Amino acid sequence: MLTFLVICLGLGAMVGFLAGLFGIGGGLIIVPVLVYLLPQMGVPEPLLMSTALGTSFGTIVITGFASAQRHHKHGNIVWSAVSILAPVIMLSTFITGIFIGKLPTDITSKIFACLVVYLAIKMLFSIKPQALSKPLTPLSSVVGGVLIGIASSAAGIGGGGFIVPFLHNRGIDMKQAIGSSAFCGMLLGIAGTLSFIVGGWQAEGMPAYSLGYVYLPAIVGITLTSFFTSKLGATAVTKLPVATLKRGFALLLICIAINMFMK
Repeated sequence: MLTFLVICLGLGAMVGFLAGLFGIGGGLIIVPVLVYLLPQMGVPEPLLMSTALGTSFGTIVITGFASAQRHHKHGNIVWSAVSILAPVIMLSTFITGIFIGKLPTDITSKIFACLVVYLAIKMLFSIKPQALSKPLTPLSSVVGGVLIGIASSAAGIGGGGFIVPFLHNRGIDMKQAIGSSAFCGMLLGIAGTLSFIVGGWQAEGMPAYSLGYVYLPAIVGITLTSFFTSKLGATAVTKLPVATLKRGFALLLICIAINMFMK
């Protein structure tokens, strides 16, 4: 257990900074690491991916809160943009998460890998400046929120890889898109955590200190450090140029995609 917690502390420090810097929940990194670590803590193989996804959402709640708090302080949350988007994402994530938790591990693993590849390609193309942005309307917020919630639930992520490009493509400044994404990610994490707790409540064979498909020791270990480093990442956003942020985001996703392909 001690080795497990030490690894989680280091993971949380890295993920927290990236979460604050790019407005992501960190699930794209947390899920693969947990898939490797959780069998050592007694999580059965058939429940492995569901537990990694559910636990990832639990960490996103704490990390997202710390990140959103700092982004709000710097004025990087566009409340008019998230007023419709955030609630729709929460509802979509909760409903989808209940069904995702019941899918076989090999299917959810493939869904996760495909989404990572899609995000990497999407961010590569978004580096180029776009001449025209689509307006952010109530309808586009509802449609986008539903799709983002479904995709985020399948990947166990805070949705930043989808929310940031979605908002930025609709005329919102990159830094404000990152800050708004951090706020949405926090609420998405709450919905995702609850859905995987409910979906796995009757699951047999889970180790001690589990709530459904959520393994609490991992959440504690990761968020003990991510809570603080996410604030550092959010502060760094205000000091970096937009082009650098976009290139960094794309590079992060590409590295994760390559890692998933190698496995």
